[in-house]
Amino acid sequence: MIPDLNAVLPSPNPTWKNMAALAAQLRGAVLMGQSESGFYPEEAAMIDPSGVRGIISIEMGCTTDLKPDKLAGLAKIPILVIFGDHLGDVKGPFANLWPGSLASCDKFVQQVKAAGGDAQLMELPKLGIKGNSHMLMQDENNLQLADLILTWIDQHVEKKKLSR
Repeated sequence: MIPDLNAVLPSPNPTWKNMAALAAQLRGAVLMGQSESGFYPEEAAMIDPSGVRGIISIEMGCTTDLKPDKLAGLAKIPILVIFGDHLGDVKGPFANLWPGSLASCDKFVQQVKAAGGDAQLMELPKLGIKGNSHMLMQDENNLQLADLILTWIDQHVEKKKLSR
């Protein structure tokens, strides 16, 4: 386990505002977060969605107690949540960490969909992709996973941009 770095940051975390500002300055960006910073893109979009074209969150816990106005704002942005297949590897007092994270993200995705949004939970084992650690970008199949993400961007973010 690593220390909870978020616990020592001011609230609200200034990184969220900075991510939102950068996306706006770029006139559109797909924001990506992983693990402890996995929900940062969603938090940034709730501060200022103007530049957020898509959200990708990898291997993290999701917030499921969002107010309706925040959920409605997120429903306007395509969202992809990705999990690998190591969820049962943790033993002891943290054994429910990853299964609980997956369950919270499944609930979050369902909430966004119910609000009319385009959200997807991509569980790699269900796609036949196995052997991934928590650090997907460092695994041997990282290029395959990058292609999955790029395909999702083409099908959800770019398609939405073209339909405007």
